[in-house]
Amino acid sequence: MNNIPKKGFAGLKAHFKEDFISGFSVSLIALPLCLGIAMASGVPPLAGIITAIVGGILASRVSGTFMTISGPAAGLIVITLGAAESMGGAFAEHGFAGYPHALGAIIVGGLIMAGFGLLKVGKVGDYFPSAAVHGMLAAIGVIIMVKLLFPALGVAKPKGEILEVMTEIPHAFIVLHYNALIITLVSIGTLIVHPMIKIKFIKLVPAPMWVLIFTIPLASYINSHHLFYDADATDFALKMVNLDGGLLNGGGLQLPSFEKIGTSVFWVAVVGVALVSAIESLLSAKAVDTLDPYKRKSNLDKDLISMGAGSSLAAALGGLPMISEIVRSSANVNNGAKTQWANFFHGVFLLIYVIIGVSIIEMIPNAALASMLVYTGFKLAHPREFKHMAKIGKTEIIVFIVTLVAVLATDLIIGILIGILVTYIFVLVKGNPLNNLFKAKGEREGDLLNLEGYLTFSNYLSFKKKMDTIINETGKLTMDFSNVVFIDHTVIHHIEDYERNAKLAGKDIELVNMDGLYPETEHELAARMRNKNNSIATANLPARTIDLLSYAHSKNYQFSNKVVDVETWRFYNLSIRRKITAIENILSIHQDNIEIQVADMHTLEGAQTTSDSEKITVAKISGLNNVPRFFMHKTDFLDRIKESLGNEDIDFEKFPEFSDKYVLRSDEDEKIVRKFFKDELLEFFTASNNVSFAGNGKDLVFYLKVNLLKTEELKELIEMSQKIVKILNK
Repeated sequence: MNNIPKKGFAGLKAHFKEDFISGFSVSLIALPLCLGIAMASGVPPLAGIITAIVGGILASRVSGTFMTISGPAAGLIVITLGAAESMGGAFAEHGFAGYPHALGAIIVGGLIMAGFGLLKVGKVGDYFPSAAVHGMLAAIGVIIMVKLLFPALGVAKPKGEILEVMTEIPHAFIVLHYNALIITLVSIGTLIVHPMIKIKFIKLVPAPMWVLIFTIPLASYINSHHLFYDADATDFALKMVNLDGGLLNGGGLQLPSFEKIGTSVFWVAVVGVALVSAIESLLSAKAVDTLDPYKRKSNLDKDLISMGAGSSLAAALGGLPMISEIVRSSANVNNGAKTQWANFFHGVFLLIYVIIGVSIIEMIPNAALASMLVYTGFKLAHPREFKHMAKIGKTEIIVFIVTLVAVLATDLIIGILIGILVTYIFVLVKGNPLNNLFKAKGEREGDLLNLEGYLTFSNYLSFKKKMDTIINETGKLTMDFSNVVFIDHTVIHHIEDYERNAKLAGKDIELVNMDGLYPETEHELAARMRNKNNSIATANLPARTIDLLSYAHSKNYQFSNKVVDVETWRFYNLSIRRKITAIENILSIHQDNIEIQVADMHTLEGAQTTSDSEKITVAKISGLNNVPRFFMHKTDFLDRIKESLGNEDIDFEKFPEFSDKYVLRSDEDEKIVRKFFKDELLEFFTASNNVSFAGNGKDLVFYLKVNLLKTEELKELIEMSQKIVKILNK
């Protein structure tokens, strides 16, 4: 569990089962998304699959990441569609006239992106202000929703700029096709309900695949003679995906053209592909690093090279731009992948699908693919994004909205530049002098870094370089904020990540004298200013905190509201696929040298558009000797599959009921784990209901169910924890 997975062919041999299963599962998500992204980009559907195949089979072999999945991204629909439309025309009705010229622009943009990596500018990903980046992503989400809403409703796509197209939405609902509406409602309903269902078998099949399982027969039932693609069909809802003979017959793919290389529209597309692809890849790679249970750190420059070169190669074969994509990458982590071989297998499976599964793929209704992308766009521009930015601060929500509106009114490049410019204005209004705008002030004294003045997104790279130098030379770093006047949200966020990564790497980092810097809002990542007038009022305690505080007092337990260092609560089965974001409402019980802490743990699965929060009440037991590293949970359907492939767990012959009921795994010597699990402990768990138990080599964690316990349920959790302590102390 703590052993870092092997690389290269050694990793293929050691982790084949996990990566193979994950690659297959991710391919089921990738298939409809790749088809839909290509369709929305105005190019042949097979173009999206080509990119994922090249990304998986080839680019993954030189990638600088460990868990990401390569392929086309919804965020680049806007760039590709705009390029095709401006250079001749998009979609089949225009004969894909602009498609070859767009491919030429993608090739050049990919080479420029690879050049970014060769010049080692991956660190520039830390430069962009968070609010502006989120505003750009939200704008992309709005554009995708608006563009794809029309085919999802079975209505012809109107022409014009995005703001003009928005004015046509009311008319679309008036003239919509009811067959399209039915397919769209079923598709979006499936995507919404799937995460809420806890049944293992249903969770095992990805939501996009359930959409296809439901909509293919539905489309057939509605109108069976349109079951396969019909170029003359008037009912768009029942037009099917057209692979134009499939991969072996060309699939409608074309070769790139550089005929337009002397035009401005060609170079607008090139800049768009290079810049947006680079930003999205960097954001995705960094986000997936936070999800990696082994906390490996990606080589962002190498990732830019592989994704840029991969984009160029894919475009040479007729494919779309390529990035490290967040939706599929998050699913890859959640499915238990270990290495980039999962990306490879995902590409292999997609290649198999388009060789032998053409007839099935051509049964997919276009409206279902459009619906999935409408839902993807909604998640990018979800109302919670606005709420999240507003909680951080007024500056962040203003920059977020300005960037969003600017992108919609102009284009992606100009829009994000306007967002950055507005952020600069706010920084200057705060009083940041020009000589401190791009270079942070600070002096080094051994392993101490005395920071001064204003710390903002624009000068973060300058003092990060000093941080890296100190911690690499000494193994520890103390940052003194005594003379700091202001820290913006982007820097607070970067410092939090930096501190966490340093601790995971075994390096000591400490932030001192931040007490005089007051947050502008209650959010933990809010900008901080050295001005007492900016201090916020203490928020009213939530009802749950009040209830648990009363319960703690009634039992004479110690109570604390929040744990600062959540890393001490990291356990394999809780955090291998989820990021711990907070530990709150902690009840502490001491007996002899043992401490039992019962707390509410907040976790996050996925990142960006895939993020899914979860809250669970757990008990942590500290102070016992000889605690091994292990995890134990109730056996599920996926575990049965893994066992059939030879992925065995630790069984006990004397307790067959326990071995059948629970999965027990460890990366330590099996004898140590067997010695720890005494007969009485095995009897205890056999008699218990669905419980989970884990050790991290120091502490134990125990929980009853994957949600928050009611106050009256805490008694059972505490009593069972005390029973475990009693058994292990014998």
